[in-house]
Amino acid sequence: MKLNRVFSYLVLVVLLAGMLAACAPAATPTPAAPAATQAPAQPAATAAPAATVAPTAVPATEAPTAAPAATNGNTLVIAMNIDDVVTLDPAYAGETTNLFIHINTYDTLVDIRPGDLNTIVPRLAEKWDVNSDFTEFTFHLRKDAKFASGNPVTAADVVFSWNRLLNVAGAPAFNLDGVGKVEAVDDYTVKVSTSVDKATGKAQPLPQFLASASNPSLGIQDSKLVKQHGGTDAADAKTTDKAKEWMDQNSAGSGPFILTKWAPKAEIDLVANKNYFKGAPKFDKVVITHVSDPTTKLQMLQKGDADMIDSLSTDLVDTAKADPNVQVSVDQSLDENYLAMAYACPDAIKAKDPAKFATLQSPDSFAIICKKEVRQAIALGIDYEGITKAVLNGYGARAPSIIPIGILGVDPTKTQGRDVAKAKALLATAGYPNGATIDLYYASNSTRDTVAAKIKSDLAEIGLTVNLKPLEQSVYLTQMRAQQLPMAFGGWTPDYLDVTMWSDYFGLGDRSIAFRMRFDNKAAHDLAVTIRTTSDPAIRKDATEKLQAIFIEEMPFTMLYQVQYVHAFSKDLKGFAFHPVWFVDLFSLSK
Repeated sequence: MKLNRVFSYLVLVVLLAGMLAACAPAATPTPAAPAATQAPAQPAATAAPAATVAPTAVPATEAPTAAPAATNGNTLVIAMNIDDVVTLDPAYAGETTNLFIHINTYDTLVDIRPGDLNTIVPRLAEKWDVNSDFTEFTFHLRKDAKFASGNPVTAADVVFSWNRLLNVAGAPAFNLDGVGKVEAVDDYTVKVSTSVDKATGKAQPLPQFLASASNPSLGIQDSKLVKQHGGTDAADAKTTDKAKEWMDQNSAGSGPFILTKWAPKAEIDLVANKNYFKGAPKFDKVVITHVSDPTTKLQMLQKGDADMIDSLSTDLVDTAKADPNVQVSVDQSLDENYLAMAYACPDAIKAKDPAKFATLQSPDSFAIICKKEVRQAIALGIDYEGITKAVLNGYGARAPSIIPIGILGVDPTKTQGRDVAKAKALLATAGYPNGATIDLYYASNSTRDTVAAKIKSDLAEIGLTVNLKPLEQSVYLTQMRAQQLPMAFGGWTPDYLDVTMWSDYFGLGDRSIAFRMRFDNKAAHDLAVTIRTTSDPAIRKDATEKLQAIFIEEMPFTMLYQVQYVHAFSKDLKGFAFHPVWFVDLFSLSK
């Protein structure tokens, strides 16, 4: 997962923490989990279903300068923090707010709707075909879609958009990792072939491609319009593309809205695309005004100066709920924080690679944590509910393993809580009846300092003395990626909605977090391979359940908490449905 998105989500977590209140109200009951997430890439053509769809005074610096009154039925005003936006060109944008803007101004070929995260549905592609080994994807475009400019959406536009994304090589290009060639078969048919492995000469399977293709960064651009303003999809686009300046203030998509203005850290304006193929949006205009202060955002909503806010600080939830003119929605995200623990022991590391052994941080901690019973004891010794209250005022959940609630095959009822007595017994079984001392490494920030201190306190109650090892972000990442840390505290957010976002990176021993913590478990690896090489929902669900069982038994990772975001909007606003990647679909909203 991309580092810049880690920082974006950390900002949101801190906002939700209510300045990390030490004492919090009782946790709100966890809402129903979103539908299971997976991306069935079906070899047979997929038919198109119907589209689903006592506050202080407002500081002068936070007040919207020229925002239309929120009571205007044809204008939607949203107060939200937009200071992460550095560009609105889809080829370059890699932040969080951009996903929200782009899903509403550009159409993707396929979609994953908030009401059913389990199913890939059509958007610009009315159907698609996938070969049996997931190396070729053929999209059949609808013929009634037009860009806001009036130009028809064609296969040539898809080829241009995705090649521009790849060749500009900006932050969102990773969404096309594994794609080798994009070509137009005819005016309304696009064929995507995966890249060829140089060692084997074979095309590499990419079963999660349909899920990544729903990411707003892969929205289709009007090639004629973008070229008119200096855009190119040529191999040297990284240095020759000149469309960014124009696209920062204009959109070139076929989506329900059109970008007309971006004033950094001030305002983003959208107007309705009256020619949208699904019909005209209910709002003629959307004004997104930058407000960073949580109290100010709620005040604007209460006074009618805004119709919706992006997130509600959890210490303001009771105030919002007490206002009859405000609706509050508690929404489960897929963002999580976790504790990762070394799976390999020092002797084995030394025998396999003496040079690697010499670089280990805290080898004595490795020797303790590599024992399964110790990892299990650590997981059972943590007061997860207390962490959620301290960091999120209780607005959080927790899954049985590292795979979050909402993903195919995850059963929240199997989640294990704290059991101090059992944790002590496990430590005794591991050979530490009188306890032991271990080191915990993490990238220091206010949220993680709070959580790390809580973990230290919790584990002291089971007999473990924890030495906290806060590091600068760059140092932490360097050491973790080099497999040097015995125990690490980090965060994870999805870049696409598919179980492989977790099974690949935590289950395959040769990559990402599994590799960094030396979790080389053949059974887990084989199950992760099964998940990434099949589209059959039943097989995927079964493999995910079995993989979770291994995670729970071996305990290389334990989820600390899964964030819940709280959204608030006017009582008159209808159609709000939270999406864990791109926030909300403006087309679905009405008064």
